[in-house]
Amino acid sequence: MKASNDLEKYFNSKEYATTIVGETEDVSFPLTNEDKISSLISLLTDPANKEIKEEALITLKKEKGGDTLLLAIASPKATNVRNILVAACWESEINFSKYLPFFILLALDENYLISLEAITTIEYMEGPFTEKDITEAIKKVKAFKKDNTTERQVLLNDLIATLEGFLNN
Repeated sequence: MKASNDLEKYFNSKEYATTIVGETEDVSFPLTNEDKISSLISLLTDPANKEIKEEALITLKKEKGGDTLLLAIASPKATNVRNILVAACWESEINFSKYLPFFILLALDENYLISLEAITTIEYMEGPFTEKDITEAIKKVKAFKKDNTTERQVLLNDLIATLEGFLNN
């Protein structure tokens, strides 16, 4: 029986990716989150995929793939393309309102493009928001604004106005 148990481990998809040679049916293995994230990063950022990017964004919205997109943004693999992935948030038209604190952190990123895309995503948010999240966001943005260039301060002033508008709705 030991030999049988040894063979079974090779068919365990969690341990091995096994291809069965000679089978007529396709054998598929479940994608891990890491696989999904890598594929998503490639679909949205690789210039070779430019024609299918729009379809990928539509599919993200239809399949409620916002969480996977957020994981892709946070992935170390996305360091050089994070701004493109953040832009995909508003381009996909997914409502990321419940992630306002995450997008505030991105809006305060030292990379101007990431900041710009995060602020655009926040402007597209529909709510609902908690008053606590909005007031904390305003405090963080105001504190961050003090130590920035005039160009960045204008962008941050627009963000503060957007957040204050959320309080009034």
